[in-house]
Amino acid sequence: MTARSTHFTGVKNPSTRLIQAVLVTLLCSSTAPGQKPPITDIAFAPNGDSIACCSQTGMQILDWPNLNLVKQVDVSFPNLHCVTFSPDGEKLAVAGGYPSEEGIVQIFSWPDCVMQTQYSGHDDSVVALNWQGRSQLISASLDRTLKRWNLTTRKPVLTYHGHSRGLRSVRTLRTGELVTAGNDHSVRVWQSETGSMIRTLNQHTKPISAISVCPISTGRPMIATAAGDRTIRFWQPTIGRMMRYVRLESEPLDICWIHENLLAASCEDGRLRIIDTEHVKVLKSIPALTGWAYAIAAHPTDGTLAIAGSNGQILRVHVPR
Repeated sequence: MTARSTHFTGVKNPSTRLIQAVLVTLLCSSTAPGQKPPITDIAFAPNGDSIACCSQTGMQILDWPNLNLVKQVDVSFPNLHCVTFSPDGEKLAVAGGYPSEEGIVQIFSWPDCVMQTQYSGHDDSVVALNWQGRSQLISASLDRTLKRWNLTTRKPVLTYHGHSRGLRSVRTLRTGELVTAGNDHSVRVWQSETGSMIRTLNQHTKPISAISVCPISTGRPMIATAAGDRTIRFWQPTIGRMMRYVRLESEPLDICWIHENLLAASCEDGRLRIIDTEHVKVLKSIPALTGWAYAIAAHPTDGTLAIAGSNGQILRVHVPR
């Protein structure tokens, strides 16, 4: 599922001072009584004053940090899987579709949320998105393909083939390569402009749900991947090296970096786990949601996390500095 994830700056010491206390604020759903659809993805607006959430009830915009409903956005398809803001903060993309039939991406202007265009080129639901600058967008689908779209011409520029099962996540490295992962248990590295596959990394033993790129600006790029084998693995993908891994008590469903030595994971048991990435150990396991925690995102500046999942729940979590 999130973009899912961005990183925030400002947390200096990951280990001892980190989690003496965690403040959690619950947003109660304002929809009709009864079981609510899970929130499948969340994304912060670049300026951090709001957050977009998607589920089978559609897309909602909430203010931050109060998590009050600001706007319900009409989307033309029922199964929404992922949402992401463009780097310039002028567009909002949401994707999903009709399982085993059609994958759809819609682009909205931000902040007025007026639908600008729609792309329909996949044969199954689109479950992950990744912006490449202002004018191009990568969509990853359960139909096993990636597509790179040109927002100016509104046409696909390139289709990437190589995964043997559906994709689940896609990210761009600062060096330009694409990294993808999915239900075939593999991480794959691609030459972005040509669509040629550079290498395949196969150490995971179950489907991979998420990739997050480490916020380092020097040296080789590093990523983390979360999978159904209950591991989070750390890689230098440009040289095909797995550096280390940590095994959790529950399956991690989404991950995001807090800073280069600290990672947050939302898990199947509803807990938030904070991981020291250098010593690969869990520093804290925090009860958060009732049910599954499908999505996590880090605020761009204020040192907080959002975690969302089952029954329409979304929480604000403060990690003390």
